[in-house]
Amino acid sequence: MQKNKIKAFTLAEILITLGILGVVAILVIPAMFQNTQQREFETGYKKAVNTINQALLAGMTMDSSTPYENPDLFQYLLQHMSVMKTTTSVPYKTYTASNGTEYDNAAFYTVDGIRYEFAKSGAKTNLVLHENSGNVCIATFIDPDSDEEGCGGCGSLGLTNNKNGTTKPPCIITVDVNGERKPTPGNVNCMDSNCAKKENVYKTPGPNEKNLRDIFSIMVTEDKAIPFGVVAQKVMYNARN
Repeated sequence: MQKNKIKAFTLAEILITLGILGVVAILVIPAMFQNTQQREFETGYKKAVNTINQALLAGMTMDSSTPYENPDLFQYLLQHMSVMKTTTSVPYKTYTASNGTEYDNAAFYTVDGIRYEFAKSGAKTNLVLHENSGNVCIATFIDPDSDEEGCGGCGSLGLTNNKNGTTKPPCIITVDVNGERKPTPGNVNCMDSNCAKKENVYKTPGPNEKNLRDIFSIMVTEDKAIPFGVVAQKVMYNARN
């Protein structure tokens, strides 16, 4: 009787198989990581918008006060959000007023690591709303030394004929959904405004960019927070390709 021979892989076959698996891993793993990161950014932004809306609702319910009536949105939100740390000197982001004065912005960090940034002046910006020719307002953080014309609170579309009668423009908050971690800001290690001006890549994504950044904008009206910008709206309402 002949004994059945056990078939096995040769060493060459095993090495070839491992080589193929290695090539596949090199091609697939970065794409998987990037997709996971993009989902994290989307989730973080939705959470940030919802968190601000909860804070606004708490302010209107408990204090009978709206962002429209409060000139300092920074302090208004601090009262109703779980804040871990605040800073009035943000080294890698500066704001230049129309009179040429430079300010380090203010920010606070919530316990989930999301960073909310506010300009120290309540001046109107050149960010134009899609619905009309009105300009939004930089989210107010009152500076007694500033001679900029503040917005005096956050309104709707800033139109005198708006149905709810608001005449103040809405405010803008810059949100970093993963705090000070990469990919942005790239100049997180800057310790003064001069370095920040040279290395500042802290910006929100444009509508034609395929990959999300970790930076978004949120628009605050007299009674709600909504996504600002095409990319932010697509992320919030699950309309990204």
